[in-house]
Amino acid sequence: MRDGTAGQERELALSEVVGFVLLLGVLVAAMALWMMYIVPVTGREDEITHMNEVKDRFTEYKITLDSLWINSNNPSVASMAGVTTSTSFNLGTGGGNTQAGGMFISLMKPVASPAILALTNSGDWMNVTTTDNTGTVAHYDYSLSKIEYLSQNNYWIQQKYYYQSGGVFLEQESGSTTRVSPPISIINSSASATDAGAFTSSVVIAPITLDGGASIGGNGPVRLDSRLKNKPAVIGPAKTTDVRIDVYVPDHTTALMWKATFLDALSNGGVTDPAWYEVGNSTPGSSPSYAYVRIIGPFTDTTEDIWFTMHPAEFAVTFNNIATGIT
Repeated sequence: MRDGTAGQERELALSEVVGFVLLLGVLVAAMALWMMYIVPVTGREDEITHMNEVKDRFTEYKITLDSLWINSNNPSVASMAGVTTSTSFNLGTGGGNTQAGGMFISLMKPVASPAILALTNSGDWMNVTTTDNTGTVAHYDYSLSKIEYLSQNNYWIQQKYYYQSGGVFLEQESGSTTRVSPPISIINSSASATDAGAFTSSVVIAPITLDGGASIGGNGPVRLDSRLKNKPAVIGPAKTTDVRIDVYVPDHTTALMWKATFLDALSNGGVTDPAWYEVGNSTPGSSPSYAYVRIIGPFTDTTEDIWFTMHPAEFAVTFNNIATGIT
């Protein structure tokens, strides 16, 4: 009887141990499934949401800079030169084990992804050429520095948003695209003209250059300060026989993006007759790559049928870390 009672107690204790091991196994399996499926999905959604916020922030930045140089063109408004604007960018996504308490809780959340914000000059430039009816050619060259946000995503594709020459662009594995067009207008000014002598086109360009050089990487907020420098004088409006815009960039994909940007400008301005313009790009493998648009106008190259205006603007840009945890 004694042996039978002791055996039952040992079996009961063993069943409790087995039950605990099985329960622990179920918990470990559940945690593993959570980390394999839920964490990556959550992290991917966080990174997609954050990159959309980056796009919106660059759009706001463009609008802010545009407002400065546009107001400076108004003679009834005091010069905006010297005015500094600030924009805050958040580098990377939030969350991650650096913000979670306890080992297990941190494992159940996505790892925060860092990012890099930089002002770089990769050798891109814009060349604008005009010709009058005497054959006089004028050249204008502008360096196209850019402010770029380089993601270091852990769960989603890598993206690079950047601001360049007044436009917002996106570069990723599938190619490059223009998210917000730069201030380049090519307009059919004769849409309602009845007199053949009034048939003209208009070209308005606002090349925006950025001075400075900086790079900040990691997580957390960064303040981007931009100051409008002494604004160069407006060129034009003047009549020309043709206007050519060349943009030189590092790779063929970016050249194709600029070509598409020129075509959009032509379409938006109602310049639909292919006899009025030429658009082209360099061949793959060329260094540097380039895209161009040449506006000929409704008449021959010896007729001054294009109104040309250019509003150059120059900004000084600096980066600053924003301290967190201040009380």
